[in-house]
Amino acid sequence: MSAPQPKPSTSRRHRWFEYAYLVYLANLLWQPAFDPQGFGWVNVALTLASAAVCLVFFLRRPRDNRSRLTATAALAAMGLIVAPFNYGANVYIIYASAIAGTVWPSRLALRVIWSLLGTSALYLAILLGLGMPWQMGLIYCFLTTVFVLGVGLGNVSETERDHHRSQLEAALEENQRLAAIAERERIARDLHDLLGHTLSVITLKAELAAKLAERDPARAAREMREVERISRQATAQVREAVQGYKTRGLQGELAGAKLALETAGIRLDYYAQPLTLSPTQEIVLSMALREAVTNVIRHSGATRCAVRLLNDGDSLCLEVEDDGKGGLLEEGSGLQGMRQRAEALGGSLEYSGDGGTKLSLRLPYPEPGRVSSQALPTTFHPKPDTL
Repeated sequence: MSAPQPKPSTSRRHRWFEYAYLVYLANLLWQPAFDPQGFGWVNVALTLASAAVCLVFFLRRPRDNRSRLTATAALAAMGLIVAPFNYGANVYIIYASAIAGTVWPSRLALRVIWSLLGTSALYLAILLGLGMPWQMGLIYCFLTTVFVLGVGLGNVSETERDHHRSQLEAALEENQRLAAIAERERIARDLHDLLGHTLSVITLKAELAAKLAERDPARAAREMREVERISRQATAQVREAVQGYKTRGLQGELAGAKLALETAGIRLDYYAQPLTLSPTQEIVLSMALREAVTNVIRHSGATRCAVRLLNDGDSLCLEVEDDGKGGLLEEGSGLQGMRQRAEALGGSLEYSGDGGTKLSLRLPYPEPGRVSSQALPTTFHPKPDTL
């Protein structure tokens, strides 16, 4: 049975397969099917009314602890009230345990689930009081206890995972925000260092040329040519700085990926062959690595991630592979942008979801003479890991 999401502020639509859990309501059909003579109109009316109440709780999905605890108590009480009229009412106690498993913190959820075991014992007492053979009553009670523990504890585990995932995403967003602030401060410092002195020199030379315009036109012309040279030099320096701001480089992305994966509890296995990259290729590979690692952290549920930079003879290859849940990837804007940037350089993007997710981005080698001044270091030579 699925659990409502643990984030009270987040509202999510029902996923289609979650409605399959309503099949447990079929447990209410056992008594009328096997004892139609003893199942009167009062029994039918109470069964239908209680099923409708259960549907309301299922469809509305309580979003905070108070409403979850209220729903748990209401369903458990309804199971005991309807039990004398339909032995299958123990299903409401199971639905109650499913909601109890979504209460946060998990210590409170566990206390509620243990209390539902006492409700199962009351359910057994009601059945025995109605004359049910004790062997049959014990079977009903045993099945109720197994489902209460299984469903409840399963949802506690799922809620804890979602809570920790939310904390991780919040931490990543905060890190990105702090990194953006630090980057803005760095840009401000760089622009000050690049342009502060240069603009001061341009101002002084322009003032000097204005004063010399009538007395010494030739020297004034030399000063203005010097202003032109300095301004062109400043323009080139700013262009270089802006180019550097577009990416922090492949080495910086690898360091950031290692930190983010370790924060998420995912082991990074890294292998790089000596490669020579053009600046454009380094930018494309850096952005692809950032997007791939983000997807691993947010969607894979992996414990290991391998990043490989390989020399395939006629091409460069970036591989990012994890041991997560795999499956088909929905190609959103991130993957589409990755594919478009690779294809713009004559490369390609491939991915598979068998036994985890593997993403491979290939780029042709750069033309001679158009390589980065900072090629990848050649000190990383571990054997490639196979997940």
